[in-house]
Amino acid sequence: MNKLHPELVRQDRRDIPDDRSEIRLFAVLRDEMLRLPYFLNYYRQLGVSRFFVIDNGSNDGSGQFLLDQSDCHVFFTEGSYGKSRAGVNWLNSLLDAYGTSHWILLADADELFVFPACENVELPKFCNWLDQLGYEAVYALLLDMYSSLPIREVNYRQGEDFRATCPYHDSSYVVVRRYGFPSAFPPFEHIGGPRLRLCFGDQNTPAIWPRLKPKLARRALAIAHKAGFFRQKRAQVVATQAYKVPLVKWRSGNAFVNSHRLNAVKLSPVTGALLHFKYFQDFGKRIEDSLAHGEHYGGAIEYRRYGELLAANPNLSLLGPESVRYTSSRELVDSGLIRTDSRWMSIV
Repeated sequence: MNKLHPELVRQDRRDIPDDRSEIRLFAVLRDEMLRLPYFLNYYRQLGVSRFFVIDNGSNDGSGQFLLDQSDCHVFFTEGSYGKSRAGVNWLNSLLDAYGTSHWILLADADELFVFPACENVELPKFCNWLDQLGYEAVYALLLDMYSSLPIREVNYRQGEDFRATCPYHDSSYVVVRRYGFPSAFPPFEHIGGPRLRLCFGDQNTPAIWPRLKPKLARRALAIAHKAGFFRQKRAQVVATQAYKVPLVKWRSGNAFVNSHRLNAVKLSPVTGALLHFKYFQDFGKRIEDSLAHGEHYGGAIEYRRYGELLAANPNLSLLGPESVRYTSSRELVDSGLIRTDSRWMSIV
């Protein structure tokens, strides 16, 4: 077995079988007791066999709740989420130790993975199909979900389906090519959603230059900082990415470079979505915590901008002309937000 990251301390003593047929989910979380009961039940019903969870210093009972679940393995750390690259350093070691040769899902406690026909077909059948055709991973749109109510009036009840509380999403995403040196992986991404339209409006466009400029500026400043020309790195923050690669057949040599993407692997033509439930009643507290600790991306700039928006408009709602109600994976396929394949649809 590969050595775990030194900051991770395993809390449970349950046996972990050597069963390559298990689909295993990996997550990093902190204070997610509101979401955990439904999160676990959703993925169990989808076909996940076992959960490997990094508890980054929870104080709300999340750790004990996970320890009480027979299919959960818990690894505790009070290490810095920011210094671990949003938990990626921890996750890569855990994936190498317990995910190698398995299909693995990487999902936060506020994310539900969906794929074409997932309402009728469990995840193991989908992964078997991917294996048969030699695909190694599935791209997913990170689809922010929200309520028709102002954020401060949202009242999710623990254990209920997330989608009953926040059933809406933006419909105006566009797919654009990604640029990288020497090449980008994945080669495309979605642009759009409430986070871009509210927090990064200048980058909420399919046009290349407004999106590429902050990336080039950050690279140039990082090089200048490393060479000693500047004491501090200050540059325009690149907008958060509206995609992830959450389903992967984990192999030796794989590694996530951030929480959204990993080294190049063979992507399936079938794509999915991670329905993202950020805007529950704990959103205000999460803004406060993020600003207090400064552990999130870009100095928690996204949370800072949300805080400013809510201060200016306490009744802020995300509902707009582009909002549609989520009904099923079929709706996402029909609207072009996710893609399917005739070979997959012929067997479901």
